[in-house]
Amino acid sequence: MLPNIEYSLSYSAPTGIERDALSALALNPDARWHERMDHALFVVTALHEGIRVGLGIVHNSVTAPTQAPRPMELGGMFVHPAYRRLGIRQYMAESRLTYALSMGGTPITVIDNRNQASWGYYERSSRWAREREYTGYFTGLPMTIWVSTESSWHRTGMGLTPLVPAQPNTVLPQGLNRAEPLGFGPDQGNPVPA
Repeated sequence: MLPNIEYSLSYSAPTGIERDALSALALNPDARWHERMDHALFVVTALHEGIRVGLGIVHNSVTAPTQAPRPMELGGMFVHPAYRRLGIRQYMAESRLTYALSMGGTPITVIDNRNQASWGYYERSSRWAREREYTGYFTGLPMTIWVSTESSWHRTGMGLTPLVPAQPNTVLPQGLNRAEPLGFGPDQGNPVPA
């Protein structure tokens, strides 16, 4: 029988006991980890019988050399080994991507090129496009930046109509015709190359 997993969502940086408990899930809660936590905008936590078994964050402490405007990094995702292959990572990944897109940011993720499982996922996914490779500042290892293909920045660079971000608690006007392309604002006359 599969365990009953519950999810907790937070829209602020964790502090105190909660931060300590979340840090215990990380493989190496070093200074960079705490910097990400300091700048967390969204945290999704997976719980089994009240015990934290998974964590994913969205933060704006981006050090990767991305060209994306308003980057929101989907970083710091961990699932306890005993709870892997239960769909927890997929749920948390989808929650983080939805949040970043809904806030109008450009979702990015940075993958260590040695992480074959993650690399394979992003390479096969139509929801992510490789932006660039670089040498990690903290690790000195090859890393790859992936950008969401659903982000306005990527869609504009590909000649597609940007999606309208759905800000939380925003009610769209009645009769909005979503099929019509949106016009560019005065500062958005040129598409940004992806």
